[in-house]
Amino acid sequence: MASVPFTDREMQKAWRNNLQASTHCSRTNAHRLLLFYSIECGLKAVLMKRQSASCTSFCDEITEAQHNINKLLDYLSAAPSLKLSASLQMEPIQIKGKKIERKIDAGKINQAWRYGGCLIDTVNSSSSLRTIEDDKLEKQLMCISEWIRQELNS
Repeated sequence: MASVPFTDREMQKAWRNNLQASTHCSRTNAHRLLLFYSIECGLKAVLMKRQSASCTSFCDEITEAQHNINKLLDYLSAAPSLKLSASLQMEPIQIKGKKIERKIDAGKINQAWRYGGCLIDTVNSSSSLRTIEDDKLEKQLMCISEWIRQELNS
């Protein structure tokens, strides 16, 4: 199924509006979800700007990356320090007595937050010191947002 085409101006407006909405009120994963989508729109707007594309339909990388923030950062040759953790997961669940692991990559964070999931650091997952990653990811997304702002204003 083809994606709905959007102009470069619409993508920049979506980045700004979602970013603004995500910063209001107390911090929840619902707010982080808006921030995630803001960053996705902003990175796509930067990609369109660099390619002088006036519509998302003209950027194959946008279709290929879908919601994967790290892929978009790779396409933009952004600093590796901006990339989101590659080792995220949610608490395992039990279904019919079977333990199911839930590993999350940078293209699935939006699903975890959309359905109310909390992400944990897989490095510490085997210990009792599990680290909640949602706050850390939010801070990382804000760093990416600042990078987007600089790119769109240059």
